[in-house]
Amino acid sequence: MRRRFLSYIMLLTGAVFALTMMLGHESAAQAAGLFDHKQTGPEIFIGEVQSYGDYELKADACATFVDKLSEALQQQGYAVSGRADLTNEAGRHDAIGTGDEAGKLSEIHMDAIVHGHQFDRGYTAAKLAHYADAVMGRAYFHQEDRIAAWKKSTAAYRLSPAKQQDAERIGRKYQADYLLFVNLKDFDVRLKHSIFATHTERETKGKKLSASLDYYLVNAETGKTYEGHVENKKTAQMVNFGLGKTGKGMDVDTLLGEVMETSAKAVANDIKKHGLSEVKGNAGFTLAH
Repeated sequence: MRRRFLSYIMLLTGAVFALTMMLGHESAAQAAGLFDHKQTGPEIFIGEVQSYGDYELKADACATFVDKLSEALQQQGYAVSGRADLTNEAGRHDAIGTGDEAGKLSEIHMDAIVHGHQFDRGYTAAKLAHYADAVMGRAYFHQEDRIAAWKKSTAAYRLSPAKQQDAERIGRKYQADYLLFVNLKDFDVRLKHSIFATHTERETKGKKLSASLDYYLVNAETGKTYEGHVENKKTAQMVNFGLGKTGKGMDVDTLLGEVMETSAKAVANDIKKHGLSEVKGNAGFTLAH
């Protein structure tokens, strides 16, 4: 009897262990596989979605954009991957050179921004301004003619050598062909020049919406970078959009979600039409200036 009882306990223990391992594996898979990998197109790793403007968006707003961007890219036929902390809220505040992967992704993002055509040192987070000074030198920002010429250009460029190496290592780790970074500079909903919190239930009639972002598509192997820009500040268009879709004004959360979806689709469309062709290969691009 005792021997049979021990055998039963051992079988039960083994079953529990197997179930625990299975659940743990499933949990790990869900944590790592945030996006649908059914697509067979180029693999795009979303490195970071963050606000490096002179004020910051809430983390949940960045996370909402990540979800909509992932869906828009998949609809274009791209395989999409990313880390659990894509919005990397701490990355905006951590000291430069922290060394962990989230920190490296934050620095790759900042490197792409400061070398980009849209960068404006007067409209940036303090961390980004400090990074720009360290990489570009303060004297660079007094070269007005050179900066003006660069802003008029749309040429692809590459990351700083050290960040190019980091991008290559991260791309290999996640088996990604390209890294994608989005700087959500400005997403506001206003009524009579007053900013409303996104939890308000007030409708959007009369509201003004401001949406502005830059994105950076990086060839993981070469560091070749394409910079895109999406902006929408047409009040009437946003109001008519809300009225046309719902028959009435939307609450702020809904409107914010809708404009983020529209912006995410614009990014995915631009990547398909221009971005990928610009960063393929290793020839015909400008060195980091």
